[in-house]
Amino acid sequence: MATFRHETPVPEELAEELFAFWGNVFGPEEPDIPLSVFLGEETEHNRHVVWAERDGATLAGTCGMMTPVADPRLAGIGEVATRPESRGRGIAGRLCEEALDEFVGDGGEAVFLGTENPDAARIYHRLGWRRIDGSTVWVNLTNGDSPGQYLAERFSQRAEVQITPGDASLRVPMIPLLLAPHDWQILDANVPTRMISTSYANQNSCMGLYRRYGHLVKRDGATWFAAKTKDGRQVGIATAVVDDRNICHVDGFTHQRFLNSYCELIETAIEWGTRHDSQRFMAKLSAEDDEKRGYFERLGFRTGPGNGGFTVGDREVAAISMVAE
Repeated sequence: MATFRHETPVPEELAEELFAFWGNVFGPEEPDIPLSVFLGEETEHNRHVVWAERDGATLAGTCGMMTPVADPRLAGIGEVATRPESRGRGIAGRLCEEALDEFVGDGGEAVFLGTENPDAARIYHRLGWRRIDGSTVWVNLTNGDSPGQYLAERFSQRAEVQITPGDASLRVPMIPLLLAPHDWQILDANVPTRMISTSYANQNSCMGLYRRYGHLVKRDGATWFAAKTKDGRQVGIATAVVDDRNICHVDGFTHQRFLNSYCELIETAIEWGTRHDSQRFMAKLSAEDDEKRGYFERLGFRTGPGNGGFTVGDREVAAISMVAE
């Protein structure tokens, strides 16, 4: 067995070999990170490394780690896969340990991964990962804090916030924001499968969270924005989607400690819709998110007719429409 380290961009031949390997291991599901990233599409935003173990010329296992260029204190791990014939040899554990050692050596603080596999979870726990409440996402913290302590402290210090267009630099920073518990049930109804707070429903995605926003903006007439502090923390997200009636649907959330930037965040989404010739705006909210409803009322929205409901955890919750013109 021999271990190889590959940093993107990688040769196209290697990228195609890796994707064929993951397809055989994981099945035909869409990967969290597309082929274009391995070919160098996001090098200005993210440093992406893949460790691979080979048995001769045959790929036996892989592990990938993505670190934001702007904030190397964070990282996300994915592409952890072992060829069925090579399982039971400790390959996944060795590769994850190599990734972790490099991350710690570079001064990293928090590295995230997701798994619903109890056998994999035992390996990660042995290496120092701990599960975040309300999710199947795990975090390894170099200072020894618990996940709850880390998430509370990450957002504890208030700071000036700026609103920017969403981009690939947020692949990893959005993970702690979306895994932190939020008071509002529905964080964003525009996102495919909807974004629900971990206070109310289990979150089973980690590196796949960014893909939901990527799917949203692949269509014409959709975009998203981020609320960020000057020290690089992502503290909010908003989306805007124009439908075939030219109605712009806006939604989003901020961390509770940064609610003073919420109206500006939603106004930015509304301004985008106005530039795209929308004259009517709508937001679909949980009927139980009274505080969120109040913010939309401040922005000039009024309550419209009922609009179906949401599945939140194991129950159905009524939805309301907020409308502004």
